[in-house]
Amino acid sequence: MKKLGAVLSVLAVSTALSAAARSEAQAQTDPKRSRLPAAVQKALDENKPGAQIDTLTVEKEAGVRFYDMEFKGSDGEMDVAEDGTVLDVSTIVQLTDLPPAVAAVVQRAVAGTSIKQLTRSEVRARIEKVAGRSSLKRLSAPEYVYEVELARGGEVEIAADGRVIKGPKSLKSK
Repeated sequence: MKKLGAVLSVLAVSTALSAAARSEAQAQTDPKRSRLPAAVQKALDENKPGAQIDTLTVEKEAGVRFYDMEFKGSDGEMDVAEDGTVLDVSTIVQLTDLPPAVAAVVQRAVAGTSIKQLTRSEVRARIEKVAGRSSLKRLSAPEYVYEVELARGGEVEIAADGRVIKGPKSLKSK
């Protein structure tokens, strides 16, 4: 039994060293990673391993600082608070991947144009301001928001139930 404990300890240390080495190697191939706090790097490694940052923006909303990362290729986007809290993770999807209520809104939105990009965001936390104080509220279950970027410009955000969150009024009234 002592041998098993020793083996597990060695395995845990080896795994930690391997993760650190992997993170260091990624930082060398993706210099924007080196500008991230350790907690943000860890969240990135856990949620988008191997993704290379194309655009990195540091933003502040209601006093909470977070890192907005857009990845190269088709790896999507991710927003992470400075403390490592994942706000959302976006992945590129196809029209056939959408729930029927969302697909119906997208079909109306693209009338006369085409889709430039379609993403699904898994919202895991929100920035809330209560009584003048800002805080991060982790959601007990993720919420999904779909965003269609139109070729003619503009975008539409749609909740998983088909409700239009952001977009032309004509889409909201249907």
